[in-house]
Formats: sequence, structure tokens, C-alpha cells
Amino acid sequence: MKLYDYLDDHGNNVIAAWTGQQTRRDRAKIINKLRALEQMDFDLARGSKLLQGPIGKHVYKLKIHGEVMMRPLLCRGPIDNDNEYTLLIGAVEIGSVLTPTAAVRQAQAARETIIHDPNRRCGHVQVT
Repeated sequence: MKLYDYLDDHGNNVIAAWTGQQTRRDRAKIINKLRALEQMDFDLARGSKLLQGPIGKHVYKLKIHGEVMMRPLLCRGPIDNDNEYTLLIGAVEIGSVLTPTAAVRQAQAARETIIHDPNRRCGHVQVT
């Protein structure tokens, strides 16, 4: 499976920016989880509990336990549902509540943006 990152209105990679804000140890955990995700089709990723959800329309969360409970939100596809995932927004979970509180709505909006403009994403950028 191929990974993509969402680009905001200014062409900034929101996933790379979010990942860069995490500690070095947590960035390593993000890299490991995303490598595992790349090796799994959608059904296996859900069946193995790597992906949780849907938590919104077509939005799933990747659970990463670290110094904070990191929850990058992503979707299957949306251009090629059988061969790709797109990371939409970075979030953390505090007491079973996602922060930012509008994360699911933002992820759904990002997915819709990509459907209408596939250039609003890029190949995943690994931040070390």
C-alpha cells in the first residue's frame, strides 16, 4: 500500500508538520506503525486492530501509544481505495477525546478536498 499526506491550502504537509512536533521517541513509533500499515491491505489493518473505526465517514485512526496517545487520522484511498491510504490530520487522544476537537470534521473535509483535487496530497514524507 502507498501512503500519502494531505497538503493544506498553502501546500504545507500537515502530517509532516504534526509529526515534527512529536518527540524523537514518538516519531520513531509513528514511523514503525506507518511501515506496518504500508504492508497491510485495508481488511488486514482493520482486523489486526492497527486501524480503528470508522470514527467518521471514511475516517479511521491509527493508534500509537507514546508519551502522548497519538492518533493520526486517515482514509482508505480516496483515489485508489485498493492500493493507498492518505494521512489527513494528526491528533492526540486525551481521556478518550481527540484533540483538536474538530479533528474528525477536519479529516473528512480534507478527504473531500483530495477527491476534488488529487494534487492536494503528496507521497508520505517520513520525519525522523
